[in-house]
Amino acid sequence: MTAALMPLGLIALFASIQSAHIKRLQHEADAQLVATAEARQIDLLLIRVANVARFTAGAAAERADRCADLIAEAQRLARMEARLAVFAPNGLLRCATPGFAARGLPAPRGNIGLDLLILNDPGGGVRFSVAAGDGGYGVGEISAPELRRAAGFADQDQGIALQQGEAKLVLARTKKRLPLDQRITVDAAIAGGQASLTLVQIISTISAVELLLILLPLLMWAAAAAIGWIVIKELLLRPLAQLQRAVAAASNAEGPFTMPRLQTPALEIQTLGEAFGAATEQIAHREAELEEGLRSQVLLTREVHHRVKNNLQVVASLINLHARGAKGEVAGAYATIQRRVDALAVVHRNHYAELEQNRGVALRSILSELTANLRATAPASADGLSITLDIIPVHISQDTAVPVAFLVTEIIELLIDHAPTASARVTATALASDKAVLSVASKALVDPAVTGSAGHEDFQRIVTGLSRQLRAAMEFDAVNGCYAIAIPIIPEEEAIAEAP
Repeated sequence: MTAALMPLGLIALFASIQSAHIKRLQHEADAQLVATAEARQIDLLLIRVANVARFTAGAAAERADRCADLIAEAQRLARMEARLAVFAPNGLLRCATPGFAARGLPAPRGNIGLDLLILNDPGGGVRFSVAAGDGGYGVGEISAPELRRAAGFADQDQGIALQQGEAKLVLARTKKRLPLDQRITVDAAIAGGQASLTLVQIISTISAVELLLILLPLLMWAAAAAIGWIVIKELLLRPLAQLQRAVAAASNAEGPFTMPRLQTPALEIQTLGEAFGAATEQIAHREAELEEGLRSQVLLTREVHHRVKNNLQVVASLINLHARGAKGEVAGAYATIQRRVDALAVVHRNHYAELEQNRGVALRSILSELTANLRATAPASADGLSITLDIIPVHISQDTAVPVAFLVTEIIELLIDHAPTASARVTATALASDKAVLSVASKALVDPAVTGSAGHEDFQRIVTGLSRQLRAAMEFDAVNGCYAIAIPIIPEEEAIAEAP
């Protein structure tokens, strides 16, 4: 708004300055009239005294014995104190006003009527000479006070001077009274252009009213900017700030939005506040619905896992009951199935235990419980089987835990069936932040009794299928008897971040 009002203020300021300039031009015109009038008065004085001097010079040529009386009569006719002198054609002084050092004064320069000379010596004045009819001439001097009285000069705001070349006669001086006062200087010719009258007039460039008129556009612009700022701040910015604080408070506290009391006539801001209130209520309602749905989903997930775990336990119990009355190969088959069901139950049990933390399943817990169950359910012929664990404390997802449990179960099951007195070592070492290497090593895995058994081909097929579920290649060390595969793990920082 301030920027928009600036051009209007500048236009008004330019108009005020232009008006002041026009007024100055008017002052100059008035000063020129005054100078012309004063120059006219001085010209009239010079003409009157010059006529008296010419008449006296002509009369003195006829009656030289009465020259002094003619001078006295000329002064009376001039009605002023002027010093006169009369000269013969040869330049000899005939007579002069007492005290007038008139000897050697030159005759007029040519036939120009009045020959004027400015005197700037102490006392100052003007000297003129006029020609008489017999070739003689008269010379007169007029003092500065007489010239000042003839010009009628009485204004203290004006200065006047007569100037002829380098010669200058100051009749009156003036000076500025105020800092903003300005001088106006004009010239007017006297004595037919032989000299000039210079008038210096002091004018007040800017009066209080004019200054107010010049500054009024700027004052109006500043007032408009201040009023605009106050209006925008009080009626727009302050209500918006109140509304922003209310929205921030509602967002930080996760509570209901409280509409502040807005003291503004702007209906748009009121409508905006109401829209914020409606939006926050709708968001709060939807968040409540989402939280309720999430709680229901968590409860449902827990229930599903709980039921699966219970069903697996029921299946394991049923298999155990049936295995008690079976003998021979049937009993072995029941034991094999039970061990696989136990492996799946171990995964679900650990997953259910870790469900609250959402950190996945602890690999060490699964393998510890799984190998313990395998040792407990192994037949009496496998009492010499030993299993050692070296597992790093990492967590894996349930999608990884199931094939890992089955993989370890299949390898240990192979040793139980074909190398019951062997020793096995299950290790898990870190490969990267999101990878680990799971390996099951036993010298018996390269024993011909194991590799040449009837079930070894099925074992290889099962292990290959489980490695595909883990999306990694199974590596087998045919020298040391070690199966190794890279499995995905949950990075430690993600496990901590997901914990409540």
